[in-house]
Amino acid sequence: MTHIDFYITAASNPDELLSFACRLTEKAYRSHCDIYLHTESEQQMLALDEKLWSFRANSFLPHRHENSEPEDSKTQNSDATSAIKKGNILIAHSGNVGEHHDVLINLTDKTPEFFSRFDRLAEIVSGTDTAKEKSRQRYKYYRDRGYPLKVHNL
Repeated sequence: MTHIDFYITAASNPDELLSFACRLTEKAYRSHCDIYLHTESEQQMLALDEKLWSFRANSFLPHRHENSEPEDSKTQNSDATSAIKKGNILIAHSGNVGEHHDVLINLTDKTPEFFSRFDRLAEIVSGTDTAKEKSRQRYKYYRDRGYPLKVHNL
């Protein structure tokens, strides 16, 4: 059964939210998980793609987005290539999750139809009243279906 964590942030601007998503992705990646980042739109997907390259100095998280070729995340550097084997990171907005089943990071305000395919779901919630209200609806949806839930107020 999917374990669901709600991360309630104080972030009110998109860049802060993406920075938190990058930190959460890094943590899951270091645990050797395959990660699917579900975005609201192509624009958010591309912004997150850029952010994953630059959110922390000296940090490299090999990833790709759904419009890129799989080879884009590979490099000639053998250390980076071996790191790819630890976990795969895919950013998409279509819901085409491929072989990703470990961690789903949801950056939308909707319940992803495919969330139960994953071991873990991380719901990232911005600090706006609208986002919090929509997250309460998702929380109730998951709770009513018996999913294990945790809330992290950041």
